[in-house]
Amino acid sequence: MTTTQSFRIYEVLQRHFKNSDDAKVVVQEIEQIIETKIDNKSNVLATKGDISSIKQDVFSLKEEILNLRIDMEKRFYNNVLWVVGTGIGITGLVLSIIKVFLIK
Repeated sequence: MTTTQSFRIYEVLQRHFKNSDDAKVVVQEIEQIIETKIDNKSNVLATKGDISSIKQDVFSLKEEILNLRIDMEKRFYNNVLWVVGTGIGITGLVLSIIKVFLIK
């Protein structure tokens, strides 16, 4: 709470209490209540630093996902090569067996 706000509250309360000491006590209690509420909410609210940290975490996760995608594409390409190579090898083996046993 700013000093101006505290002073305005003090002036309003002084008009009603007729005693400046009571008005001061009420203003201090209001300030304490407001400070307590702000302190309680401060762990719920995000600061610019919190948001910046989250942005950095998201950026690093995006990089990791991109690296995983590239790795998966490389592995898929290698698997396709193995499947095609194995298919060609089996086809050659089958043709060789047919040639040896069936064609005499």
